[in-house]
Amino acid sequence: MILQSFYIGDNHAEVTMMLSENPLHDKEGRPAVVICPGGSYMYVSDREAEPVAYEFLAKGYHVFILRYSTLGSAIRKEGRKTDRDELYQIASAVADETVLGSEFPGPLTELAKTMTFIRENCHEFNVNPDKIGVVGFSAGGHLAASLGVHWNSKWLEEKVGDEPRWYRPDFQVLGYPILDYLLNKKIADTRGVGDPQYMSIASRMVFGSEPDDNMVQKADLKQHISKDTPPTFIWHTVEDQLVFIQNSLDFAKALDSHRIPWELHTFQHGQHGLSLATEVTGIVDARAAEWKNLMFSWLDVNLK
Repeated sequence: MILQSFYIGDNHAEVTMMLSENPLHDKEGRPAVVICPGGSYMYVSDREAEPVAYEFLAKGYHVFILRYSTLGSAIRKEGRKTDRDELYQIASAVADETVLGSEFPGPLTELAKTMTFIRENCHEFNVNPDKIGVVGFSAGGHLAASLGVHWNSKWLEEKVGDEPRWYRPDFQVLGYPILDYLLNKKIADTRGVGDPQYMSIASRMVFGSEPDDNMVQKADLKQHISKDTPPTFIWHTVEDQLVFIQNSLDFAKALDSHRIPWELHTFQHGQHGLSLATEVTGIVDARAAEWKNLMFSWLDVNLK
């Protein structure tokens, strides 16, 4: 395996490139994925990074892990180590005027630049330029789906500075994604669950101290699904009490209304943040772990 890391964009986003070694190039090139781990736009979860990457490598995909700009990735770039509790305390004390880099659509431009980098080097990397997709979990699912619905928008083209054809995703895989922040907060308030302080900090990470109504509207992703949204695979659990399953149900309904190929798998049990749902990622749920096999069979059909 060829392993290399580099920074991309103007802040502190880091891409880990994992290429399967093959002495003879495949005639059409291999499929590739950009993995966007979750972490509430506060940090980037390692549990949803390399462990997931190795599953794709085993299936012949090239993998690019995007550790997009967050408070956690800024601290990581400085060479400091923090645990989640310490990071939570740091995030709660961030000054209003501080720009973290995690504010929407900053990470989205980093994802677009990563996709552009892959297509620009597809021949060198032995990547099929028509089989490059995004995979995201939780907040990373929001990031992945943001590219899926906005890749052909004029406003994003102006921010990225490249033609949309370079960063168009050919498919998207979304694991327990948060796709509508206002909906998620409304459900949490209605059910009386969740930590209000955590919700406030999470909002600060993605929308800044003074949310811009235009950007909040752009971040409600189901509103922006169109005929150009790529085929979509989604999985979620009914018991998720952090990102509610209604996010995925509403998104799937919108995909269907635009006749986008989609598949949604819901599992009755399972907490938020399962990742692979195996011992490798620390939380074992045998039924939910089937999402991986279901996804690969779906990809086999949709990438023919």
